[in-house]
Amino acid sequence: MATGQLTIQTVSYLGELFQTNKRPNALLKLLGGFQGGVQETRAKEFPIGVYYGLRAPSQPANLEGATAPTPQYRTFTQSTNVVQIFHEAVNISYLALSDQTVAGIVPIPMAGAQGNVQNPRSEAFQVMTTLETIAQDLNYSMLNGTFANPANAAASALQTRGILNAIVTNVIDHSADSTTGFTAANYKTYVEGAMQTLIQTTGFNPDDTWTVFAGVAEFNNLQAAYESKVTPPYDRAVAGLKLRQLYTRFGILNLVLEPDMPLQYFAIFNLGMAGIVGLPVPNKGILFEEPLLKSGSADQTQIYGQLGIDHGPEYMHCKVKVPAGIAL
Repeated sequence: MATGQLTIQTVSYLGELFQTNKRPNALLKLLGGFQGGVQETRAKEFPIGVYYGLRAPSQPANLEGATAPTPQYRTFTQSTNVVQIFHEAVNISYLALSDQTVAGIVPIPMAGAQGNVQNPRSEAFQVMTTLETIAQDLNYSMLNGTFANPANAAASALQTRGILNAIVTNVIDHSADSTTGFTAANYKTYVEGAMQTLIQTTGFNPDDTWTVFAGVAEFNNLQAAYESKVTPPYDRAVAGLKLRQLYTRFGILNLVLEPDMPLQYFAIFNLGMAGIVGLPVPNKGILFEEPLLKSGSADQTQIYGQLGIDHGPEYMHCKVKVPAGIAL
């Protein structure tokens, strides 16, 4: 009896996550652009920061010849996050693979090019759109995700903590402010106040990774608040995205449109402190496609990945809630 070995071929799709698609996925693309890809971890839970405190600064008054002062023992705490599972299936029947009609319309093959007509039911098209789905879910999760690290990940899902939910120190709420006579100058004050808060909290000056994320409404308001303060060209391209630049009193901020931002919010992220984290499956990769057992007249594969965000120290970022209904 002949014996043989079944070989399962896997295809890595990690790079395709950063491709252009229907949604900007700004956080995903910028983290990939600024940090150069995905950091690998070796466990589902990974450290994102070690924190310790110092006493308030003061001028010492130490005497000559004095005995050593009482030592101060400093402890630290560690913050962590987790990867979460992205798992999709692609199933194409033989008939769907063969029939190239779209909405009941039969395409007319080009002369001499029969077989080259694009078939939206092809495996390539289905895989591409599945990867787009994973990309948008990953982007949303890294921005808005709620943390969950269950003891049994088979009974309850792992969920990465999004950067917005991580922020607890620099949370500024202007939602109760009156909007009577509200102007671009009021909105500009919100941005300058957020910058001042971040600098006082962190001790850092802005660099080219400090980026304002805003949905459509707040992006419009931010543009209106600063459009008279800059001289074109005032944007640059990073990771395939066009970044506007806001010239604040404290330095230049990038501005990017991110539809996954919640309403009435904009946020300033220090993207130099953040990165995408992936947990590779041995001999397969971080995000990959592999065939499933064949059943009937259809081809079926699965796309699987384990990804999360290292948002860094939460106090390196700031989120601002603004009053409802502002349209500058």
